[in-house]
Amino acid sequence: MVTLVDATTEDEAFLYEVYRSTRHEEVTAWGWGDEERDGFLRMQFDLQQRSYRLQYPWAQYSILYKQGVRIGRIILDESPQEIRLIDISLLPEYRNAGIGTAFLKELQKRAETHGKPVRLQVIRSNPAISLYERLGFYPVENQEPYAVMEWCGNQHE
Repeated sequence: MVTLVDATTEDEAFLYEVYRSTRHEEVTAWGWGDEERDGFLRMQFDLQQRSYRLQYPWAQYSILYKQGVRIGRIILDESPQEIRLIDISLLPEYRNAGIGTAFLKELQKRAETHGKPVRLQVIRSNPAISLYERLGFYPVENQEPYAVMEWCGNQHE
């Protein structure tokens, strides 16, 4: 079973590690040394956090736990009109194990109960797009290099 716990300032090192793990393969391919790579990723993480806080000041930042172990992060912004999935990231050893799928299905149930769509934005090269499509998300807007996707339950038929 996976649980969500509000993230605190004490979780910042873990949150950075999760972020770093999502970009590690990409940045390693550039041929930089450890110091350059880590400096770049730290800068990118800090910028991402600032951007999210400016765009979504009321967002909920949570740590995903499985059997008492931190395994990832979730950032959600729920308004009366929608549930926006800003970010879902898991540590590599927990990816492709159905955890993200289960979380998204629960989010869809919650959205349907409240009559809201779930919206997200994903970079087009992210393999998670196929997961979102399997779960019924469809593109609603193109903001290169991102796809804006939405799930509306039975409303999109």
